[in-house]
Amino acid sequence: MEEFRSPIVDSLVVTLANKQAIKPDDFTAPNAEGGVYLTEHPRRVFLKYFEERMNTEVSHPDVQTAVSYRRAIQLQIRRYRRSLLEVAPYTAFLRSV
Repeated sequence: MEEFRSPIVDSLVVTLANKQAIKPDDFTAPNAEGGVYLTEHPRRVFLKYFEERMNTEVSHPDVQTAVSYRRAIQLQIRRYRRSLLEVAPYTAFLRSV
């Protein structure tokens, strides 16, 4: 669900960098496959903030109340499924600011 990458993950990474909650020393050196990973404690920090972000409430056009990002993703999955089964156009999630 690429449409959620920016409002959830990209903005979270920028927030964590600005707060210095995660620093360059929190990553491992590149491994043989070129992967770089968070060490254990910073990974827990990231997951804590990620869960908070997933619980953040946003507006979604399919419902009358605010929903968490987690619920918004579920609603988008339903939209996608409906677009496939009913051959209807898919409408992407656009976060209102």
